[in-house]
Amino acid sequence: MADDGDTQGRPAPRSPGDSRVEMITALLAVVMVIALLVLLVGAFVSTVVWASATAVFLLAALILWLLNKTPAGRRNTARHERDAARYTRQRAQAAARAEQERQAAAAALENRRAREAARTMRRAVRELLDDLPARGTPQDEAIAHCLEKTLGERNPRLQAEAERLARRHVAVDERILCVEQSVTEGRARPALLILTDRGAAVSDKGVSYRFDPRPEDVWEASETAFGHLSVGDLAFRFARYSRLRVALAAREEAAAAALPAAAVHRPAERLIRDARDAELAAVDWMRYLGFTDAAATPVGADGGIDVLAERAVAQVKKEGSRTTRPTVQQLHGVAIAEQRAALFFSMAGYTPPAIAWATQQEVALFQYDLQGTPQPVNPPALRLLDAADEQASRAADAPAAAPADINDGTAAP
Repeated sequence: MADDGDTQGRPAPRSPGDSRVEMITALLAVVMVIALLVLLVGAFVSTVVWASATAVFLLAALILWLLNKTPAGRRNTARHERDAARYTRQRAQAAARAEQERQAAAAALENRRAREAARTMRRAVRELLDDLPARGTPQDEAIAHCLEKTLGERNPRLQAEAERLARRHVAVDERILCVEQSVTEGRARPALLILTDRGAAVSDKGVSYRFDPRPEDVWEASETAFGHLSVGDLAFRFARYSRLRVALAAREEAAAAALPAAAVHRPAERLIRDARDAELAAVDWMRYLGFTDAAATPVGADGGIDVLAERAVAQVKKEGSRTTRPTVQQLHGVAIAEQRAALFFSMAGYTPPAIAWATQQEVALFQYDLQGTPQPVNPPALRLLDAADEQASRAADAPAAAPADINDGTAAP
């Protein structure tokens, strides 16, 4: 419509008649206000004054009503309504812009704080991991380091308890991040927790078990408070060594930094039905570990040697009881006499004295399962497996040589 100037974002032009009607309307409004004031005062002064003011007020109102019924009056009324609607929209738009700017500023501040918190967390995690002993460090040394950071002094009883827990439930290739005791409210003796890069182990009232912390087990781990970890009805407060959120974040980074096992290049699984199957599986794995000429000794009297290679000898046990220290010492004596490395494969595992002695003498201990897959039990075994995995990974990543690039010993034309 021609009168609707709002569609163009500006008021519609007014004719001289519209301007006159608008001016008369304004004057009548002023007259009505004055008459209303006189009416109110006249009610207390004089009846004549009150009646006169009332008449003037009613007459002005009538004239104003009649003016609004004219075409010019209707146009002015519509224009005022459009102006009022435009003003309301402008105020709403201004308020919406202000709210958007406020939200954008709040989001920018939150993002900046989140980035700063992430940087702080990365620094704390990096400091924690850099301060830890290297992967494959003997468990007693790693535990002693963590306890010294926690308590500031050595505690032989706690050290021994943590070592027993680690031997039962912490693999040799796990990095021990921290050792903590539970809150002792209402308890005669605190429980013990070892947090590693792949899980946790708990010892409580003579019972020990493996535990995998989940996000819902963490509470009060805010930016300003130390963290707590719930394990059933136990609560571990990480307040002296490292905040819980740092230790849990370090778990992820330490696990990501670990060399991925080249499982696709490892020996295929072999079902272990008898002792000979176990020996043949050990042959496969010794070849993978770098002793490429490994071979099983003939069935029968073998002098304690089940697998023989130019640079190593190995003994394989498929028994229901753990291998003891004297058995490991016997293998070590044969290896020393023949100036070869010693490897031991046991299905049931090893006694703590056997592990401690073998670690000191650099005897590699492996524990295998019913599929013949061995796991390192002490640092010498872990170093062998890591080196083999790294070699397999490099071989897999190396580009294959094209047929024309293979040197067949003939001269190039």
